Amino acid sequence: MVELDIRLERSALILEGIEVEAERSRDRVRFEELGGATVRELDLDEIRVVPGVAEPDPVRAIEVLPGVVSTSDFSAAFHVRGGSQDQNLILLDGVPIFSPFHLGGLFSVFNADMIDRVELLSGGFAAEHGGRVSSVLEIESDAGTGEFSGDAAISLLSSRVAVGGRLPEAVARSLGYANIRYRLSARRSYFDVLFKPAFEFPYHLTDLQTVVEGWTPSGDRLTVTGYTGRDVFDLTQIEDGGFPFRIDWNWGNDAMGVRWSRARRGGGSLNIRANASSYDNGLLFPDFGDTDFSSDIQQAQIRADLDTRPSRYWGVQVGSSVERMEYETSFSTGGTSFGGGDSSGWLFGNYAQARYSLPRRWLVELGVRADAYNPGVGNIVFEPSPRLALKRFYRNGDLAAKVAAGRYTQFVHSLRDEELPLGLDIWIISDENVPHTVSDQVQFGLEGWHDIDWFWSIEGYYRSFNGVVTFNTADNPNDPTDDILGGRGTSWGADVMIRKETGEVNGWLAVSFLKAQRKFPDLLSPLTPAPEVMYPPIFDRRVDLDFVMSYPGPWGWTGGLRWNLGTGIPYTRAIGSHAYYSPRYVGGGGLDWTGDGDSSGTRGYGVVLADRNSTRYPLYHRLDVSFRRSFSKGWGALTPYVNLVNVYNQRNVLFYFYQYEEDPPVRSGISMFPVLPTLGLEISF
Repeated sequence: MVELDIRLERSALILEGIEVEAERSRDRVRFEELGGATVRELDLDEIRVVPGVAEPDPVRAIEVLPGVVSTSDFSAAFHVRGGSQDQNLILLDGVPIFSPFHLGGLFSVFNADMIDRVELLSGGFAAEHGGRVSSVLEIESDAGTGEFSGDAAISLLSSRVAVGGRLPEAVARSLGYANIRYRLSARRSYFDVLFKPAFEFPYHLTDLQTVVEGWTPSGDRLTVTGYTGRDVFDLTQIEDGGFPFRIDWNWGNDAMGVRWSRARRGGGSLNIRANASSYDNGLLFPDFGDTDFSSDIQQAQIRADLDTRPSRYWGVQVGSSVERMEYETSFSTGGTSFGGGDSSGWLFGNYAQARYSLPRRWLVELGVRADAYNPGVGNIVFEPSPRLALKRFYRNGDLAAKVAAGRYTQFVHSLRDEELPLGLDIWIISDENVPHTVSDQVQFGLEGWHDIDWFWSIEGYYRSFNGVVTFNTADNPNDPTDDILGGRGTSWGADVMIRKETGEVNGWLAVSFLKAQRKFPDLLSPLTPAPEVMYPPIFDRRVDLDFVMSYPGPWGWTGGLRWNLGTGIPYTRAIGSHAYYSPRYVGGGGLDWTGDGDSSGTRGYGVVLADRNSTRYPLYHRLDVSFRRSFSKGWGALTPYVNLVNVYNQRNVLFYFYQYEEDPPVRSGISMFPVLPTLGLEISF
């Protein structure tokens, strides 16, 4: 038997370090760092999974967010918390885009392959934001990683391609930069080319968008963004297509922006920007004495913003901007000009805001914006706009109560008739005959997190609008100063959102309640002073519900689903009709019928209308689904996708028309999208 004694001694064992990294969601970061602002974000993956018409659309996708109302399947124009569509500031990398829609509003001008994310500020935004009173939609371009790559796609609407890469290092250094990366995209509809051998297809669209980003050896960044796009609807080349008249309608946007950024020691940054943007449209009827209507608006801006962090708890931001705006409209026929107008103005904006943060306890944001507007005609307008936001955290920072209040101003308007299915924007700016809009707003709410997956929020708000505009139906043709009528408005409501952030199955539920009103003087009334007429605008959808879900499908497919339910929007109902009479007497002293009289007995009719927007269309609801799957290849990936719009073929009413020659008159409805399957193919390399 052998006995062995072994003695062990303690000693330290040195191991390599273990690092665990996880990226906080952007929603969580905003929850902890923003005060009272309501901010919702969609990234590219979420944009692609939202079912749509033909291809992913960044602007169409935000319709699924709380507080956002769309009035028609045929228009991507959106309304936020009781504001009109022209009260939304739409920015592409900080550059304003006036009317970012194709095909009369059916879809937006932005190529999804060029977009990194979209961010909607639907209320409570800080003093750094000015120019619009309802919301701010920030669209951020994707400059790529610098590696050469490309994306191409074909859909039933258009074909598009985007390529990106990096300039050679020697070229970048010769320009004073450590590296320069870029991304460029082009999109065009192709039906006019496809059908050209057989007949002239009258419509086409084009988009060109680019972003270039350069970094200096010291860490400064220079970003250049450009966009140009055009729609052309030309029936003048069609000799005999069964059309009652020929028309040439074209419109488009052009935009360019430069931004220089420098990070500061201790936190914060300095940003200097310069941008220019324009929108124009033209409408020509060659068969009616060359009747021509045109409208255009131009804007140029220089802006500087400084963000500093004096201490761990305090942040201060100041900024200043100078903006030049001008517009022109014209109408002529037979070589003679009728009406039209033009104006220009300078807008000087300055702001200062301070932020106090006590982590997981308090957030306080206090700011003021001062806008001075010098119109081409009239006196200088000075509008101070204070902003305040408070946020109190509970439950170790997972629950927060917040409140925000502020004043917002706007000096530009669109005279689009929002009741038309296809919109035509006519932009004008404020002067002594056109009021500017001032909106006082307050909002309050609760929001919180359950674990890391679930986010929820509930918010209430109230807004007043002073200086909303419309066409003056009682204008004097000999007085060019009374074409526009100013009025007032209010809106109040509540938004609820429940969102699942992670996992194979994710999505959100958004429910909104809204009551909006507009009030204008009735100048057609014989009473003095003129009484005011109050009515709900067309975007007064009382209840709007959106359910969006992304889920794994069979055989590697990813499914997307959206179900939208909304109460009917208002319209003006016809309550009766009457035949027109001539003033002359005929046999027996009776009145003679007039109108389009012919052998069939057809007559002319006048229509008696109810109070404006006093009736509502039926309930709106629609289910859309999408499926997509990526097939990896050695050179890249192929991603076919299928969208099915209005799965159960719900006939949502677009508008009613009446046949008054019937007795009694017959009302018929025109529906929005029927069941509509579309497909496409995306290629990445």
